[in-house]
Amino acid sequence: MYYTIRMFWADEFADAIEERFQKKIKEGTPLIIRDEKTLSGRVHIGSVRGIVIHGLIGQILTERNITNEFLFELNDNDPMDGLPVYVDQEKYKPHMGKPLFAVPNFSEGFGEELKEAVAPMGLPIHWYHLRPLYIEGKFNDVIREALDNATRIREIYKEVSGGGKPDDWFPLNVICPQCGKIGTTKVTGWNGSEVTYVCKPKYVEWAEGCGHEGTMSPFDGNASLPWKVEWAAKWKVMGVDIEGGGKDHYAAGGSREVAATISKDIFHYDPPFDIPYEFFNLAGKKMSASKGLGACAKDVADLLPPKLLKFLMIRKEARVPIDFDPEGKTIPNLFDEYDRCSDHYFNRHPETYEGYARPYALAQADLSHDPDDIWEMRFQALSFVVQMPHLHLEEEATKLKGSGLSEAEITALHERADFVKKWIDTLAPAEYKFVIQDSVPTDLELSDNQRDALHALGKRLGDLKEWTGESVHDKIHRTKEEFGLPPKELFQPLYKIFLGRTSGPQVGWFLSTMEQEKVAEKLLNV
Repeated sequence: MYYTIRMFWADEFADAIEERFQKKIKEGTPLIIRDEKTLSGRVHIGSVRGIVIHGLIGQILTERNITNEFLFELNDNDPMDGLPVYVDQEKYKPHMGKPLFAVPNFSEGFGEELKEAVAPMGLPIHWYHLRPLYIEGKFNDVIREALDNATRIREIYKEVSGGGKPDDWFPLNVICPQCGKIGTTKVTGWNGSEVTYVCKPKYVEWAEGCGHEGTMSPFDGNASLPWKVEWAAKWKVMGVDIEGGGKDHYAAGGSREVAATISKDIFHYDPPFDIPYEFFNLAGKKMSASKGLGACAKDVADLLPPKLLKFLMIRKEARVPIDFDPEGKTIPNLFDEYDRCSDHYFNRHPETYEGYARPYALAQADLSHDPDDIWEMRFQALSFVVQMPHLHLEEEATKLKGSGLSEAEITALHERADFVKKWIDTLAPAEYKFVIQDSVPTDLELSDNQRDALHALGKRLGDLKEWTGESVHDKIHRTKEEFGLPPKELFQPLYKIFLGRTSGPQVGWFLSTMEQEKVAEKLLNV
């Protein structure tokens, strides 16, 4: 199913990209999309939003037969300037100030864990490490340009951000050949082929230099550019056409503006097409990889089916923050919203809206073909079944669907059930825990009319010849109408009597999962 009228936010970005790069597209030159993450700790789920946004743009461009490549950088060249709270502090403290690639058994696992979390979403990612590019000399030319124009770069910092650099500052950090640290070195001069430097003991608060000084070539992996200069340099080196960033880079005079100015003035390269996006907040807090605040990408990926994780990242516009509370209602609501969008996609909704249908289609891992139209059990019903040991999952699903399940539906059912059960067992709040009540709650308050209605319902349910969700629902509805009760004045007592709460799964269906005689008896004795 392909939509000719586009209303989804990512399609709007793709339209603008097509307009900007008409010439390259006609030539068949691949558009380069890029994003990155520094491997300073376990990558948190917040960082996945940028990965998914960039990957989604790549998928939409491919859908439009526009050649593109999504490059994702695992940055292992930055200095270790902080220690995550979950690593051995004593073990890694001596390595503070070294480039991450030089810290034994540290950054490699973080990158692999991120790949493992992201892979099931089917994003077209080409992963690469930064360090080899420096060693191969890919950054030599931009290092030379930056050093030759150090004065102008200092001016840009002052003009754009208002925070200038000292007159003796050079846009480069070398790796000290004596102690191996890069965060403690200061370049003091440049003669066109070599730099002079000193590894200063008190240059930064988080690492101590060795005091060594000397002269060396800044090329072929001996040095790296500072963050904002390097960001602009990467655009030129990698030929980047499209690259967005998180909200924190977009303050007035912020890193994106500084990098864009350096890109134009120093490297003579047009800054990439920009896709700014808002934060992904965990329970209302911005997450930080180095502080260990929040949930890591792999942990959250393990909580959700891949298509639900992707859906979570793309459902809201990029400029709108995402608030995620794995211990609250976020996950149940996410499943419900996904199913609602599915109804729009497959025209099950009386007024199909493409703004709902499109994100459902894009949430699938494989966009090369249309999603299969399969029936799926809703979250609330499924969360009830997985907590009831006397119920058989496939039997209850068949009852709810009203017909037999296909192989694809059985597979999807068990996959969803596994994720729902994991959430129930680990993070679900009390309101999602279902326990059948042995007796009528003592705090149940009923009017005479409600009590009479429940007694009448008990008699009718006891007399039912066919004990199904539909027949039970019909008797409940007829009783409600006969006694003139608003829905909540009958439904809430039923939930309270049988589940000890005022809400739950579809009432007719869940009562039909219990023994008919016991249901009738309990209502007659209210």
